[in-house]
Amino acid sequence: MIDELRERCAGLAFAPLPELTGPEGVPTDDAWFTAAEMRERVAELLAAQDKDVPPGPRAMEALRILLRELIFCTAASVYFFEVAPRIDADSYWFHYDGEVDRRRLVATEIAADDGDLAQGFVATVTPLVTEVCARSKVGTRTLWSYVIDMIHFGMLNVARQLGRNRRAAWDRAAELAEQLYAAGVPRRSRPVLVNYGDSDDESWGVRGACCLDFTDGVQGMCLTCPLLDDGARGELWAVSKLRRPLDIRQT
Repeated sequence: MIDELRERCAGLAFAPLPELTGPEGVPTDDAWFTAAEMRERVAELLAAQDKDVPPGPRAMEALRILLRELIFCTAASVYFFEVAPRIDADSYWFHYDGEVDRRRLVATEIAADDGDLAQGFVATVTPLVTEVCARSKVGTRTLWSYVIDMIHFGMLNVARQLGRNRRAAWDRAAELAEQLYAAGVPRRSRPVLVNYGDSDDESWGVRGACCLDFTDGVQGMCLTCPLLDDGARGELWAVSKLRRPLDIRQT
């Protein structure tokens, strides 16, 4: 399945997969660390960022560095195949030498269903989220919302790039999210799909919690920000490229 997942994602404009291998891909280099071992390096990740940036954006950037590829891989796998590689803290690896520049999922088994997938995913992710929270003082609601939000946006982005039904992708992500909640993710907030017109293409997601990027004083609130009022969101949508598919098609 990992070969087919790699092939399906190869033509997408946005598809941040980790490296995907079978059991033969277990790293032997000392610069590789499992997800379990990376917990001890979260403080270094946060300390390496720009000290002039507020704690919120720094924490979210650390979480993106750690989890973006794993979340997208999980979301895309379920979207394309209804199943995904089983994940545990010893099968997801980071190449780290002062910064993370590679990630690798060593896939040995396919999860039986969403519930099976969720158990391993949550067990792997929880220590990293907990450590970012403890080291940054950014709340668990914001950090866990990033995980749930990106499961939804992962599937939504693939659907948009392939010109497929956005509502169906969002609903499938919501089904997976329910299993993540059941496996232990705090149910603090949830993203929503907003409709701006009559067609399926006239819809996009709003995060369950703000990503805090706007607090750096440089960026404004984005289209997906839950703090944005409806009028301002509509104005952003009117000029957004997200209103139309990317016209990338796969059979």
